[in-house]
Amino acid sequence: MSDNAMIKLLADMIRIDSRNTIPLEQDGERPATEQAMGEFAAATMKEYGFQDVEFHPIAPNRPNVLGIYQQNPAFPCLAFEAHLDTVGSDGMTIPPFQPDVKEGRIYGRGSCDTKGSLATMLSACQQIIAEKLPINLLFLASSAEETGCQGAPFWDLQRWPVGGIIIGEPTLNQPIIAHKAHLTFELHCKGKAAHGSRPEAGDNAIFKAGRLLTFLETVIIPELSQIDKGSFTSGNTLSVGIIRGGNKANIVADHCCITGDVRMIPGSGEGKAFLEQLCQRASTALGFQVELGYTHISPAMQSATGQALLQRIEEAMQNLALSCIPGSVAYCTDGGILSAKGYPCVILGPGDILNAHAAVEYVEIKQLNQACQLYLEIARQAAAKGL
Repeated sequence: MSDNAMIKLLADMIRIDSRNTIPLEQDGERPATEQAMGEFAAATMKEYGFQDVEFHPIAPNRPNVLGIYQQNPAFPCLAFEAHLDTVGSDGMTIPPFQPDVKEGRIYGRGSCDTKGSLATMLSACQQIIAEKLPINLLFLASSAEETGCQGAPFWDLQRWPVGGIIIGEPTLNQPIIAHKAHLTFELHCKGKAAHGSRPEAGDNAIFKAGRLLTFLETVIIPELSQIDKGSFTSGNTLSVGIIRGGNKANIVADHCCITGDVRMIPGSGEGKAFLEQLCQRASTALGFQVELGYTHISPAMQSATGQALLQRIEEAMQNLALSCIPGSVAYCTDGGILSAKGYPCVILGPGDILNAHAAVEYVEIKQLNQACQLYLEIARQAAAKGL
């Protein structure tokens, strides 16, 4: 595939609105779904030589799309994975769905996260198939990644001896071998409503939430930061992103909810148990009940150190005269769920995570070309040496 063809492929993807802003289980108006992107990806897979394409709906108009290229059961089986959805477009200062190619970059929502990976992986697969490498390929195009990796649990790959999965995310084309778990949670404080002129007759839940915030900031967060961070730049972290409480200024608030975010290093504990213990400790320390509400946990990705997939990547990068610095990141990907299913996973893709979800989202064309060459060379190494 020519570089121009790959850029056109990515531009066509950017034009498709696949914003995903609401978790699967929540009601609300959805600006788009992944259906159109899934159909486009499926058509591209068929055009590029995949023998079969399967749709696996995870919700109405929200498919996981599986491309299958199988030659010989004895050949190594390499899988590529990238998600079909993007974050919303609120706050963007460029047209989100009008791809703009200039100054060595392509701009638009999803260009970096992660349609750039999707386009380069598909382009590499086209070349892998054209070369007739002795390798079997799977292509996993997932829905609902941006709302907590909700599509990845639906993958069932037991029909194939998958030797490794390359997860497409913006990593500057450097292999990421581990990432933290991601916990989204609500903590609820309840009180008693009363007229604002007689606050002593009520029990203000917002004041309780204020005491809870202090407990989190002065007790829990320092404890989390003390954990051995290993290869990560920080230990476990907790952040509070939303607080909602009360109904009206002249009514004592009878309810207040704090929504938080925790990132946990692999092996540092089970997420649900941590949150339940947090509620118990806070309730005891503060003298009122703190209740756990909505919870969503995306697992950590265990380190790929010593796995054949990482060795093939390192060999490919050496052959292409690219520096190779395996690393770990705090953000979460579908790789956490897929590695928990037992598959060796490495995150590897074009783009800078700092440009993902940004008001001006873009990816460097040089990195797109490099990623395509790298994926192809990884497949060559896997075909020659196995997974």
